[in-house]
Amino acid sequence: MRDNKQNFHFKKNVIMQSDNRILGNQLVVMSREDLDALVNEMAQNIVAAQTKNAQNDLETWMNVPEGERFITREEAAHILHVNFTTLWRWDKQGHLHSRKIGGRRVMYKYSDVLALLNGEINKSKDV
Repeated sequence: MRDNKQNFHFKKNVIMQSDNRILGNQLVVMSREDLDALVNEMAQNIVAAQTKNAQNDLETWMNVPEGERFITREEAAHILHVNFTTLWRWDKQGHLHSRKIGGRRVMYKYSDVLALLNGEINKSKDV
């Protein structure tokens, strides 16, 4: 049996082990410079993806007509004194329409929220 100090005393090489169900266990040996390059490349890819997502969100916001203000679901719930489930139900029933920004974030027109709050938009008693 080999001594553990003998197995892992190399400081110039980094040993990585991964569990791949298709190919089984693999042991990858690479230099510190190669590992640094790999980490930098992955970081650049992540930053590029986040930048693209932010740019898509900005383009969506730019398509909003001038003067229209949108608020988050949290802000709408706070103003109307209701929970997220009620906002969702009102959206499904057609009382308060939501808009998804960037594919995920739910926003409401501020004017619609105020109209609902002031009773300008009718909602049934079962809501």
